[in-house]
Amino acid sequence: MENAKNSLEVKRVELPELLMIGIPVNVSFKHGDFGKIGRNKAEFKRRLDEIPNAVNRDEFYAPWYNCEVMFTYFYCLQVSSLDHIPEGMMGFSIPAHPYLLAEYDGVYPFEPDPYAVIQQYREEHGMKVNKEAMILEKYTFARDGVEGKLAIAVYAPIE
Repeated sequence: MENAKNSLEVKRVELPELLMIGIPVNVSFKHGDFGKIGRNKAEFKRRLDEIPNAVNRDEFYAPWYNCEVMFTYFYCLQVSSLDHIPEGMMGFSIPAHPYLLAEYDGVYPFEPDPYAVIQQYREEHGMKVNKEAMILEKYTFARDGVEGKLAIAVYAPIE
């Protein structure tokens, strides 16, 4: 497994401010309805055409954050403007931050897990998590869950 973990490359990247429009979902860790995540994603996909000013309609983001009680997960498109936010959606800005990036394309569940690879890299290089920033997952619609596989770019914020 140690060799598999090292098979994913981790890069340090700087992302500029990102504008997003999408649909949030909150789930508590204890007694939470995790089915809400799939329903949220299906609603997001049904309503894609309502989101104006998309930067790239071939890809979507799933920014998220958590605390000890719950997590908030979004399905979003990156946009060039927040001038019009469709009813029931949320528009927001993710500030510029440095991130560690691991790109995974393989079976689901992960093998190796890009989150574990990033954590190991961060520990080995004495880096700290930026706990105030959101983690970003980036997907392409064409490769989203096709044939039990997953292509994902994980951006983990660092200080």
